[in-house]
Amino acid sequence: MLNKENFAVQCADGVTLKGVLLLPPQPKAIIQFNGGTAAKKEFYLPFLEFLAQNGFAVALWDYRGSGESAPYNLKECNFSFLDYGTKDMPTIKKYLQQKFPDLPLLVVGHSVGGQQLGFMDSLEGVKGFVGFAVSTGYFGYMPLAYRLQATYFFYLFTPLSISLTGYLKAKKFGYMEDLPRRVVTEWRDWCEKPSYFFHSDFYGKTVPKGHFQSYQFPVHVFWATDDPISNENSVATYWQHIKSIKDITLQKIQPKEYQQKKIEHFGFFKKGLKETLWQETVAKLNSFL
Repeated sequence: MLNKENFAVQCADGVTLKGVLLLPPQPKAIIQFNGGTAAKKEFYLPFLEFLAQNGFAVALWDYRGSGESAPYNLKECNFSFLDYGTKDMPTIKKYLQQKFPDLPLLVVGHSVGGQQLGFMDSLEGVKGFVGFAVSTGYFGYMPLAYRLQATYFFYLFTPLSISLTGYLKAKKFGYMEDLPRRVVTEWRDWCEKPSYFFHSDFYGKTVPKGHFQSYQFPVHVFWATDDPISNENSVATYWQHIKSIKDITLQKIQPKEYQQKKIEHFGFFKKGLKETLWQETVAKLNSFL
């Protein structure tokens, strides 16, 4: 039987992050789960409950400016996309290591939840990372149809929404959760470059160099062949910038091999993969302990 415990933790700059802990009776490790950009955190619950049922305590939480961690007025919010990695992720890590000092810490991340891992001020104590769809977000690597959708979203819908409301009002239109204006504009700027935030316009200038070249833990990343964002080119481009003293493995997932019609960018967390990919994830996490 799982116990669910709500929590709130304050970042160094005073921003409060809210989340929930999924606690099995005798956890063997604690997992910091970093979700995707503007994804409703409850979407991940079935998958994370499965991990908890397999003996892992799990922390599910919202980034600043999103979900339960959003301020009352997003219009007056000046959060940036980079804040996710430099401020939010390290705050959650510190909280978990203080609350569970005797448990090994693992990180599981979807999309941005793995992209910005190296921006954390310290990765000390991380025993391993499992990622899903962790890549650059370069527009040019997307299939044409999806690229056109992304162009409309970032260059027409987003500026219009910001001009009218002061923030990205996306939830009402079924795109994603609402976002502060700087989060979505910085995200767009990175997506314009093949190497994303590693591009010379950003890396070491508007973003810190971080710890991307000095991971001390093993990494395993799943990516789907039908994902229009995290595809063969974007995954390879991102991970060529990462170095670890342990193994970095990238696993290609073909939907038909997992009896799925599609997986794309979010399908990893659907219950149809409970007996296959989810079991593989548990096995990989166990191998890190």
